[in-house]
Amino acid sequence: METEELTYQPPKEWRESTKVLSLYPPIPRNTNAVNFDIYDFEMLFNDEQTNQLIRTGQTIGCFYIESPGMRSLLRKLDVHDFEMLTAASSIIRPGVAESGMMQEFIARHKDPARRIYLIPEMKDVLGETYGVMIYQEDVIKVAHHVAGLSLEEADLLRRAMSGKMRSHSAMQKIIEKYFLSCKNKGLSDTQAKELWRQIESFAGYSFCKAHSASFALLSYQVAFLKSHYPAEFMASVLSNRGGFYSAAVYVWECKRLGLKMHLPCINKSNYEYSGKKDEIRIGLMAIKNLSRNSIQKILDERKNDGEYHSLADFLIRTKLGFEETSILIKCGAMGRFKKTRPELLRLLDIYIHKRKILNESYNDLFLHETFVMENEVKTNINFSVEEICKAEYETFDYMVTRHPLYFYRSFTEHSAIVKARDLNKHRGKNVRLIGWYMTSKRIKTRKGDIMKFLSLEDTTGTFEAVIFPREYEKFAEHTMSMGPYIIEGKVDESDATNVVVSKLSVLSVTSVKVADQKDSVDNKYFGDVEKISEEDFMLLEGIDKEKLRLAYAS
Repeated sequence: METEELTYQPPKEWRESTKVLSLYPPIPRNTNAVNFDIYDFEMLFNDEQTNQLIRTGQTIGCFYIESPGMRSLLRKLDVHDFEMLTAASSIIRPGVAESGMMQEFIARHKDPARRIYLIPEMKDVLGETYGVMIYQEDVIKVAHHVAGLSLEEADLLRRAMSGKMRSHSAMQKIIEKYFLSCKNKGLSDTQAKELWRQIESFAGYSFCKAHSASFALLSYQVAFLKSHYPAEFMASVLSNRGGFYSAAVYVWECKRLGLKMHLPCINKSNYEYSGKKDEIRIGLMAIKNLSRNSIQKILDERKNDGEYHSLADFLIRTKLGFEETSILIKCGAMGRFKKTRPELLRLLDIYIHKRKILNESYNDLFLHETFVMENEVKTNINFSVEEICKAEYETFDYMVTRHPLYFYRSFTEHSAIVKARDLNKHRGKNVRLIGWYMTSKRIKTRKGDIMKFLSLEDTTGTFEAVIFPREYEKFAEHTMSMGPYIIEGKVDESDATNVVVSKLSVLSVTSVKVADQKDSVDNKYFGDVEKISEEDFMLLEGIDKEKLRLAYAS
């Protein structure tokens, strides 16, 4: 029997659209002799360490599941398998969340008694998702099996809800057809309208299940990497210049994971961040105002002729100028030379401006005098912690040596302040916390009021300050800085990382000075806190009244 010649042609708009000239090959497996296959999904889904990381929301840095809202959702749903992560990836979308069905899904997931179906037929169609539409396919199933539309009409309804139908008249016909079909199926007006409300508010922003599942697969892969190879994974996140959060958040997530963050080093750093075991080395890419060409010079010279042995050796070999070299010194990238940063800066001035060793005609006729100057600038005094952190912040946009809250420790270590890691012990109770800014999100409630979510961290963990409209009206102007924020509020019983704010203030540097009795907002100097010992009284016995009067008068 002869086969008929195929006459099918793709639609015209497909043939005339942009053509894909080539397809990239899939990512190779088991490169660099790693002992796992990242595409072995059965292994991933059954890995307890990965599931524990996901269910506890410790997913900062993980694709699609790192936002504060998503991390809270993972905890509320106790997500620890692929199916539930697929569902969570869809219900976090605006359509489901804004329709109120996300909260309903959570409630029904936790309490089977809540799984009451609007229309009995919905149990057969949406039993897997407790009667809640969370995928685009659910719109088709409900419109066909419950409302009575044909499959073609149901899909047309889905497309219309997604904003892909521009004809207003065609849209109106579908709406009329929907309500007529509901009536023919015996649904009441109340049932038809509520079903329509759910479809209308949800369908425009929903995922199809395949889309959501593909996101969940990738989320599982990166969660596995974070749980088993945290240094390598977080180094890659930082090299990728972050994701949902700023680099500062990822750096302190590394610290909370127990990783050691090493400053950049001209002898050890690569261009990107590098991680191994429990250590991460900051890459030269993190240094602002250090050009790509200069970084490449440093790396190429080191590769060709070995490590740098001194500041003079570095300057002669790389020919970097004063400004870029001083940046490297200030941020700690020349710590391998075993000299303090002030001494290196003084030597830099001598080499560049006195010896002029970067000049092509360099020939030091006064070498002895130069050696004398080098000895004269030696010092064991290094930058203070404050100066080091200031240099790091100016260079990287984040601090490494200390967390910003370190400089407010007279407040953060107070017994009345609860640490983020201890919030689980205070569910349903009022607490006071101090946190540093991570990110924030303003939203409009159903009533049209504005509220805000402030994502904050301390050195032990992260938490979410939920500021409802009434409180936001009071404190909005205080939520525009990095902090530190003093938060007072009630810990959410369902998710202890959420704190409903009743009071908010910003802890200023001036407040810290007042606490230390160094300064005040009124510019009043209180003097140092004096300590009195028995020796002071013994000294007073040997001083007559006249000498004592003169001492105080002077």
